[in-house]
Amino acid sequence: MLLQKFLNLIDETPIGRVVAKKEELIDQLDPERIYVENVRSFFGISFSFARLLCEMAVRERLFLRRYGVMCPYCDRIILSVTSEKEIPDTLTCSVCELNERARYEYRRDECAVFPYYKLNE
Repeated sequence: MLLQKFLNLIDETPIGRVVAKKEELIDQLDPERIYVENVRSFFGISFSFARLLCEMAVRERLFLRRYGVMCPYCDRIILSVTSEKEIPDTLTCSVCELNERARYEYRRDECAVFPYYKLNE
């Protein structure tokens, strides 16, 4: 009973709000796609330091590095690969194709490529 009152009191303080926010960030985390921005936001650190932490996790084999290719029109990931060398010269966005856009094939240089990380199981 006393412990419950104490925990409720903590929840109402700024510490409780910080813990609740961290809990929310963890709930939103997808172990298949961990972005540097997620790490930066969770720890409250700079982007470059968060990227360094992710790269250290890759070296320690905790994370696997992946690359996402973004459609320039609908901003969705149209391809995920383990190496930038695997990205073909022409990419097809199935979302644009299903939406019957006049153009749904894009050159590699038109698409943004960005790294993300996956939890190594």
